[in-house]
Amino acid sequence: MNNFYKILDQLREFLLLSDFTNTVTFGEISDVDLDKLTNFPLVHLVIREAVIDENTIEFVLDVIAADIVDVSKELPEDKFLGNNNLQDILNTQLKVITDATNFFRNNDYSSGITITDTVRATPFLERFNNQLAGWEASMPLKTLMQDKC
Repeated sequence: MNNFYKILDQLREFLLLSDFTNTVTFGEISDVDLDKLTNFPLVHLVIREAVIDENTIEFVLDVIAADIVDVSKELPEDKFLGNNNLQDILNTQLKVITDATNFFRNNDYSSGITITDTVRATPFLERFNNQLAGWEASMPLKTLMQDKC
């Protein structure tokens, strides 16, 4: 059953082609050294759940796309825009989530991986110690059962 590897490997390879992703990590978010990692923007992947049926496996893949908010020391000229790049980060990282969603939605089905429902993304602002902002989404994916490991 290489379904698990197939999802992670294909998505990682695709994400690293993006201008808005420098690093892709996997596992518990607490295991990623966010304070010292300097290769942002970052996408972090976590398989949260697997539902095993007779011929399929349904995974829930959590995707976190984040970048570091850069705050200018100059006073903001525009109060709406502020003195940081928060809006830019939310824009670019939402594109990363959207592209990842469409990667599975628009595949030719030969990979055997499909999105089974609407993907909802939630923004976060300065969620971690080093002022990371971005989006988190859960992707429901269905794969055909395969015999090989």
